[in-house]
Amino acid sequence: MVSGRRLAAVLATGIVTAAMLSPPSAAVAAPWQIERSDVFTLRSADGHEYRVMVAWPESPPPPQGWPVLWLLDGDDNFAVATVTARRLARAGARSGVGEGVIVAIDSGGLSRRIFDYTPHVPGYVIPKGSPAAGQPLGGANAFLAFLHDTIRPEIARRWRVDTGRQTLMGHSFGGLLALHALAQGGTWTRYVAISPSLWYGNGLIARQAVEMSPAAGRHVLLAAGDREGPPSGASGTLTGVATTLSSRGIYARFAVLKGQSHGSSMMAAMADGISLAFEQPVRKGVE
Repeated sequence: MVSGRRLAAVLATGIVTAAMLSPPSAAVAAPWQIERSDVFTLRSADGHEYRVMVAWPESPPPPQGWPVLWLLDGDDNFAVATVTARRLARAGARSGVGEGVIVAIDSGGLSRRIFDYTPHVPGYVIPKGSPAAGQPLGGANAFLAFLHDTIRPEIARRWRVDTGRQTLMGHSFGGLLALHALAQGGTWTRYVAISPSLWYGNGLIARQAVEMSPAAGRHVLLAAGDREGPPSGASGTLTGVATTLSSRGIYARFAVLKGQSHGSSMMAAMADGISLAFEQPVRKGVE
């Protein structure tokens, strides 16, 4: 038989071992945090609340203010975008990327995301078997108005930003929304659409690109993985949209993301999107 003293020692050893192997309690754990960042909530006209996540550089802003990268699906993309942007800026002499402010908007639940990111198309419903079939659609214009009329003034009130260097970046339905914003004459100067849902509305974006007015000075990056199946991976359609946008005086290009699927394309294109948003102006006399 095991003596009481020995049993107590065994139990104590077991408790210590279990404590070492167990994750720390919430009271002890110190969560990883992003320096120079903030999170606040704003309410849209219909009463929906959105979390807005912002990260800014350590150094003081330039006289004209910081360029801004607006990220859709902010809950997924804020941390990786912030870390990537800061890493590229630290190596600015080689990367050509400067510092800027990142504004990421939480998309909320799936139904809200789909509603906010899809333009209204009279009589259109997403066919059965397609992504987001059966979900409410058509809230894109109201959401873009919320970004412009509510969030932008709040950002400008808190940080010195350059209104002439504002980039909107999104993936999938978020890429659809970015291109729709461009077609609507959005106030962003640059747009990044990764794996955009060009199939939506039976080719709505392709039609809008043909009908849109010239928009000289705008920049657009389209990208998709080469492992995406149709309709997301329709490279011919994306190339066609880029060509049409170029004919409208827009600096548009399409990039193929080698080895990437629909789910991985946003992460694969993150550095390219940041580079477009925060590229350093070329100084005269410097190659």
